[in-house]
Amino acid sequence: MSTTWLRELEEKVQEAADRLRHQRAENARLEARIAELDDRVQELESQLAQTDDSGEAAWTQEREEIRGRVEKLAQHLGDLLSDDGAETDGEGQADD
Repeated sequence: MSTTWLRELEEKVQEAADRLRHQRAENARLEARIAELDDRVQELESQLAQTDDSGEAAWTQEREEIRGRVEKLAQHLGDLLSDDGAETDGEGQADD
């Protein structure tokens, strides 16, 4: 009785087992890579959210600073105009 067929079957089973081990190792490697990339995506999303928040805060702060400076300039101009009008009235009355 020939056992050639049994030897061939054993070789095929061994090859299949080797491929299965290789595929499992590759699967584990890919799952680890996916986990790394998921972590990186979450990190970048967090940074983006912080950037958006800080960007908006910086824009709001800049807007408030500009508003304050413009209000001071307007007040200064208003004071100058009031003083100029008072001086003109005072000078005009003194000259009469």
